[in-house]
Amino acid sequence: MEKTILITNPIPVLGTFLLEHFRGGKLIDTRYIENLVTNAGKALFANLFIGSGTAPTHIALGTGTTAAAVGDTALETEVYREAATRTRATITITNDSSQYTKTFSIDATHALTEAGLLNASSSGTLCCRQVYTALPVLDGDSLKGTWRLQH
Repeated sequence: MEKTILITNPIPVLGTFLLEHFRGGKLIDTRYIENLVTNAGKALFANLFIGSGTAPTHIALGTGTTAAAVGDTALETEVYREAATRTRATITITNDSSQYTKTFSIDATHALTEAGLLNASSSGTLCCRQVYTALPVLDGDSLKGTWRLQH
């Protein structure tokens, strides 16, 4: 019979999402948003540790306003989803974090309020989600999103 061992010191996945808002090439707003890892994201990260699953690849932005929750499986109202540049980063010790970066070209007026980190160009697993105070963007603006996850 297999014995279940309670893990009392789990490996947390910590992180932040940085949004930099540019208009006319000038930085006009910066937002640091705390990370929420979804239940599906925790399961995905566990699969990645054993060599299974697909790592996060895309950042999505939307206009949903319902508070982020661990049971979320999608953004409430997704507007943009783009492939991110993925690299390792250092927060505490060398290469202890993964970093996902994407600059979005805004093509319409929106009040963006949510962001997600996913592992596919459509559908896929929502690994992380945040909801934040409305960020009004205009056609021609750009938003640089940088997601950092410390493992």
